[in-house]
Amino acid sequence: MWISIFLQLLVGVQVSVYYMSMWPYLQKSNPLYGYWNQRTMSVKTPVIIGFLIAAVAQTWYGLLSLFPHAKWFMLAARVMTGLGVGNIAALRIYAATASTPKDRMKAISYGTGGFVLGISFGPVLSAFFTPLGENGWKLGAIYINMFTVVSFLMTVVCLAACVIVQIFFKENYVGIIEENEPGSESNVVIPKYDLIGALICIYLFMIVNIIATNIEVMSTPLTTVLYDWKDSQSILYNGIALCCCCIVSVALNIILGSTRLGKL
Repeated sequence: MWISIFLQLLVGVQVSVYYMSMWPYLQKSNPLYGYWNQRTMSVKTPVIIGFLIAAVAQTWYGLLSLFPHAKWFMLAARVMTGLGVGNIAALRIYAATASTPKDRMKAISYGTGGFVLGISFGPVLSAFFTPLGENGWKLGAIYINMFTVVSFLMTVVCLAACVIVQIFFKENYVGIIEENEPGSESNVVIPKYDLIGALICIYLFMIVNIIATNIEVMSTPLTTVLYDWKDSQSILYNGIALCCCCIVSVALNIILGSTRLGKL
């Protein structure tokens, strides 16, 4: 379970690492991973494939200087990254199915906290490399600067995540009857889920993501105009602001998962 939470943290880093270094393109978790997980009852393969797709996309982003009309290739790279980190859907499904009803709130809260913590690390990494500047230096035809070095680092992180999943991640589910399990032919009645409640949760999640996307898109250009910041200053200060917001969110998820507040 803890490896699953750590992997959600890595997904959060992939999603947020460019929030402040460009005017981000909207990325959404791909429902394909959830369907894949449900059909195969396996988390490993969808998660590894997702990280591999993200690794290719991050490398592509770092090599944008090699392409003409780089803005369109940047858009394609970010879309591909969004497809890759859609594996968060499979990880969240695993967190729900690998925990007992009693501990499910804790598992979901810690998983969400890990994802948000990863989101807070992304801007921090971008801010950490701002001393390289916009020009940096050139290695052959490849530019190494505060924008590209992060993408190459994320490629390494994605590949490391694949190794972690393959070697250390063990799938253990709770309350799932397998075909070859004794007594699997017994009459098990699964109650219908609350459709209205599910739709309300989906609607609220959509609203939260719309608000977050507006902030991500507008923060860099708006603060640059209002305060006459350079690009490096905008990346640094907006990254710090987002990190502080994420710390509050992580603290709330920990409180929900470890105290009686989550059971109210």
